[in-house]
Amino acid sequence: MKTFTYYKNSIDSILENSFRDSKKFKKNLSVIMGAMKYSKVLREYFTLYNELESKKFKTEEESRTYINEAINYLKENKKYLKKITPILDKIISDRKDLCKETHNKIYTNIDKVVFNNSINNLEIVAESRSFLIKNLLGESKKNIKRITNPKILSHVISKKYSKAYDSSLSESQKEILKNTLLMTEDTLTKELTNIKEIALNKINTLISESKEDSLSAKLVQVKNEIKGLESSKKTYIRVRGLIEDLK
Repeated sequence: MKTFTYYKNSIDSILENSFRDSKKFKKNLSVIMGAMKYSKVLREYFTLYNELESKKFKTEEESRTYINEAINYLKENKKYLKKITPILDKIISDRKDLCKETHNKIYTNIDKVVFNNSINNLEIVAESRSFLIKNLLGESKKNIKRITNPKILSHVISKKYSKAYDSSLSESQKEILKNTLLMTEDTLTKELTNIKEIALNKINTLISESKEDSLSAKLVQVKNEIKGLESSKKTYIRVRGLIEDLK
């Protein structure tokens, strides 16, 4: 598996390098937010890598305690990253032109501590841990009042979704989201056509069975909205959710 630094830098780069193109940026942001929504571990990895880069403590003891807790969490949960990496690989592969190679010494040292399990790497791991502890010593930076660098968005997104989705999605919702994020444009168009037809058939059945005029009117309104939806992954997820609700 690629190191998490590869994925972190690639996602940051995609956001940063599409920021000036509003339409492209919104589309990229939507896809990345979908991946964050799908995986709690991904959100927490993003958050911890950002915080290990930016947090500051006054004493070495405080810094060491935080590093130990953060590294322990990352090590314990790294096995769950395998579930999300196919989605990240797809996101990055589709946006190669936006991925610029960068070097982040802090992220690289986190990787060394978290992913180097061999006894032959103990000295390297110890040096990296010491580097991270020293890096967290100093004065805290002032709070950022507004986003001036799109790279900061990866931190905002991961924290936002950690708060909003700690209860997590159901397994069926996760599967729908995962499959949608991995779809090609051709597959998406075909699948969206199919599920729109299923949704419309279900609504037509409900309209024919309904004895309430107000309910029938609402169903007709929903039916018309579905017919007018444009092809997008967000639309696909929305219609799939509607089908689930109509069961």
